[in-house]
Amino acid sequence: MKFAFYFFIIAQIFNFLGVFAEKVKKDSSGLNSIKWEKENKKNQLEKIIWKSYKGDENYFKNKNEEGFQSAEGKEAATINTPIWRNRILRFSFEEIDMPDPGEQMGLYGIGAYDRLNPWVYGGITLYGAASGQRGGFFTGGYTLGVESQLTENLIFDTGGYVGAGGGGAAAQGGGLHIRPHIGLKYDFNWSVLGLNYSYVDFPNGDISSDAIALSLDFPFSSPIFDWENDVQNAADYFGANWKNISRHRSHLAARVRSYSPASGSKTTTGGSLNDSLGLVGVEYSYFLDKNWFTTFETAGALSGGVGGYAELLAGLGYRLPLFKNDRLALLPSLTIGGAGGGEVDTGGGFVTRTNLGLEYRLSPHLSLIMDGGYLSAPNGNYDTPYAGFNLAYVMETFAQDHKGAPLTETDLIKTTKWRFRPAHQWYFDAQRRDGSLRDMKLLGGKIDWMGGDWWYLTGQGISAYEGGAGGYSEGHWGIGVLSPSWNNWQLYGEMLIGAGGGGGVDSGNALLYKPSFGLEYKLNNDFSLQTGLGQVISNDGNLDANFLETNLVWRFGTSR
Repeated sequence: MKFAFYFFIIAQIFNFLGVFAEKVKKDSSGLNSIKWEKENKKNQLEKIIWKSYKGDENYFKNKNEEGFQSAEGKEAATINTPIWRNRILRFSFEEIDMPDPGEQMGLYGIGAYDRLNPWVYGGITLYGAASGQRGGFFTGGYTLGVESQLTENLIFDTGGYVGAGGGGAAAQGGGLHIRPHIGLKYDFNWSVLGLNYSYVDFPNGDISSDAIALSLDFPFSSPIFDWENDVQNAADYFGANWKNISRHRSHLAARVRSYSPASGSKTTTGGSLNDSLGLVGVEYSYFLDKNWFTTFETAGALSGGVGGYAELLAGLGYRLPLFKNDRLALLPSLTIGGAGGGEVDTGGGFVTRTNLGLEYRLSPHLSLIMDGGYLSAPNGNYDTPYAGFNLAYVMETFAQDHKGAPLTETDLIKTTKWRFRPAHQWYFDAQRRDGSLRDMKLLGGKIDWMGGDWWYLTGQGISAYEGGAGGYSEGHWGIGVLSPSWNNWQLYGEMLIGAGGGGGVDSGNALLYKPSFGLEYKLNNDFSLQTGLGQVISNDGNLDANFLETNLVWRFGTSR
């Protein structure tokens, strides 16, 4: 059954791509000039309608809505303008059958996707256990999908996911996770509700189940900036449409937290969970308007004897400035998601968390946040107060709405340089807790903030998909350096520190060091290929393995 289903999904994808390719072939002379622009209905930013046109002429120049003006009569900026990308934030839930008779596991998903063209989307997806008895089960990977508009509101959707992970003592084998899907979605204007048939398969494990999945998509758009952009004013950057654009704050934070489990908290073997836990993680928050924000966080245990414990949370918060100068603000928030692993008894994995943060703005782009709160696993035996320290890099992005801070024509727009690197690593003779040595392969991603032409800060996450270590994952922070370039070649080196555990790998209390070096080849202005060698070293475990890595490098810019 599963092979037939895989074949059908793949056939459908190629069918759609074939139709698209035929269309491109008939109009190949104008392919590079196809652009996409949004139309506002009734002067309200209610529903995005995508129209294709060719050339530099404004398709909507005859519209009289406020903010849409013709560039005729004045010199228009045509160089280094941002590209508006249509994107999707997706939440999903499905229940799958586990190998043990009568056992089910509920999986929630969080995905962020780019529209590669009007039909094809792709990006990152994370899955975690939210019900059942496999708390701590997580996978992460990449999704590629194809959509077709059947009616004004009804959409056909098919695609597939490939990722890695596991945990919760589940039968995931090496950790490779494959999930094709097919179904329908209905567009309610403010969101898109989907009903899909999916097939969840761990090819080198015992988990194999079909499922009915519910999904909820939130479409949005944001700009991507060219690396070569420097400082420009809003009118030059956005053209005549600058009046319909507002600034939205966002921040990316490195987190350190200390958990003190309450009495009654237990391990999955029934023992008491008495020791304090140390966690490190990363959090991203995006402001919907001047005060309300959404937040997404992942973290893993660094100390406390629970190597492999991890969290994946999402929620809503409010920023309340305490003074007119905006240097000090309260940040209450409520988040939900999944947590577990490291033999922490979170039941099926579902957790809730209340949090109160106090933010101090060190500079326009750097904030210090002290926070505390309470995390609870309602279906397990795990409750804990905590205190944390967060260092946040404050950015601004732009949206085609009026919900954020308004722009003026002379506002200066600056670009921050980033890189995203889909990563594959091969560990040689990785030490296991039973004393054996075995190779394992891992899949993950890296995000780099470029501090200059020769150095960067990086955050990385990676999980095993082959080698009998399903459930083993790592998360790291670190610094990297780049050599001068010659003939599109350059050297790179990195030093990372972070946490890793699970899958029977002997990583001790999870603290890891990870130096590496390698060679990068620049394909074009946006993409490069990397290959390198490194070593992963456990602080108090026996893991000490050399590794080979290959990375795809995607360079892009955001505003700051």
